Amino acid sequence: MAGDIVVGSTMANFGQWKYSVDRDATILAYGRAERGGADTCDCANCRNFRVGRAHAFPAEFFALLDQLGIDPLKDAEVYHNARVAPGRHDYGGWYHFIGSLDQIGDFPPVDLGGGFTTHMCRASAPRLPSLDGMPVVQVEFHAVAVPWLLDEPESK
Repeated sequence: MAGDIVVGSTMANFGQWKYSVDRDATILAYGRAERGGADTCDCANCRNFRVGRAHAFPAEFFALLDQLGIDPLKDAEVYHNARVAPGRHDYGGWYHFIGSLDQIGDFPPVDLGGGFTTHMCRASAPRLPSLDGMPVVQVEFHAVAVPWLLDEPESK
């Protein structure tokens, strides 16, 4: 499968990206973070994502985050793109891990099924304050089938 994670002694790969990760340092940094980006906003879209995250992320993405030492409840940023159908919403966002990209390119995102894709890139977006000053890699995701779970009108 294209999304398989192969861990070596110092390097791993995900899709076509090769990277190095300091999982222990990443776990420590996430432990120092009080909360993720979606938890800092009280808009309906962010509140919906918080309750729908378990439905939005496939098991393979949770496994990737675990391999990297990332706490899935502490995203750097989540954003709502649109309602794609009644009860179904398009979201994107990203996380970071301490490490480096050792092989990059114009690689296609890894499709984990169900309208969920993810890819790695050099860090360019805001990160959690506990990761400031650290060498980090950005893990971005795009989910087009996040359910609307709030007991209030859906965003458009």
